Amino acid sequence: NLRGAFSPNPRLQPFLNGTVAARDVNIAWELGDPGSMFARHLRDSAFDIFEFSISDYLIARERPRPAWDWTAIPVFLSRAFLGLNTWVNARSGIETAEDLKGKRFGLADYTMTAGLWFRAMLAELHGIQPQDMAWFVGRLREHSHGALLGLHEDPPRGISITWLDREGALNEMLQIGEIDAAFPAAGTDIDTQQTGVRRLFPDGGRQFVKSFYERTAFTPANHTVLIRRQLAEENPWLAEALFEAFERSKQEAYRQNRETRSMFREGDDLAWQNSVFSPDPFPFGLAANRAMLTMAARQSVMDGLTRAPANVTDLFWESVRGT
Repeated sequence: NLRGAFSPNPRLQPFLNGTVAARDVNIAWELGDPGSMFARHLRDSAFDIFEFSISDYLIARERPRPAWDWTAIPVFLSRAFLGLNTWVNARSGIETAEDLKGKRFGLADYTMTAGLWFRAMLAELHGIQPQDMAWFVGRLREHSHGALLGLHEDPPRGISITWLDREGALNEMLQIGEIDAAFPAAGTDIDTQQTGVRRLFPDGGRQFVKSFYERTAFTPANHTVLIRRQLAEENPWLAEALFEAFERSKQEAYRQNRETRSMFREGDDLAWQNSVFSPDPFPFGLAANRAMLTMAARQSVMDGLTRAPANVTDLFWESVRGT
């Protein structure tokens, strides 16, 4: 019997409701907001198998603690597209993503995977580096993953990062122009009904992602799946059994409802998506995601989050490295 912690996801639903099962495994599922759950994992590591931030995982491996003795399964249930919901102050002078250079940008946590990938996309498409912008963290330090990982004591060098000190400050600063742009996440809402802010990407970021995909041949994943290393060591078959179950769950979700293939959150056009991107928009396995993970590890160093690029193979348990 395993304790599992995940955010609600349509590609996970067949696993949750028992349509799909992992052989000889029973999971007691707990569902919740990923940001809150990730903070719990960093504080007490109380779960056996769980969804987790790719960026936070890279950092945790370089700053090890006994409670963080985890290994990964190459399952990627969501895309890192929160940055596509960026809102800008109407007086900021920002018309396109290229205009973000030199601007002040707010997000829930500097360490979050969606932030890492937004910076990677800005670098790839517009040559904007992390130190070219000033970053404002909307989560209070007691809730910040970056603080739990120790970044407030050993921050990235040469990069301007400011932790805001009260709830709602990120939204207020964006509205009055003390921050130029931001994207919301759980706990860091933006009042988009005000006339002083507007979307950075009127098309929901579709062309931004398309341009990135044309250069890299992948779309960025947001989270992966971790298990306690001791469990994998004591049950050599477990990681592979879980990987196979997650893959069957995804395929069953696709079969039941074609909308579960959607990568974008609003007004998705699956015909357009299918004409541009991979037939499977949520590929699992190490082979299909190696280039993506290699860029994530490299970006983590560029962001000042880690000192050296992680060996991508070593992130995952031995029995699933051939997937």
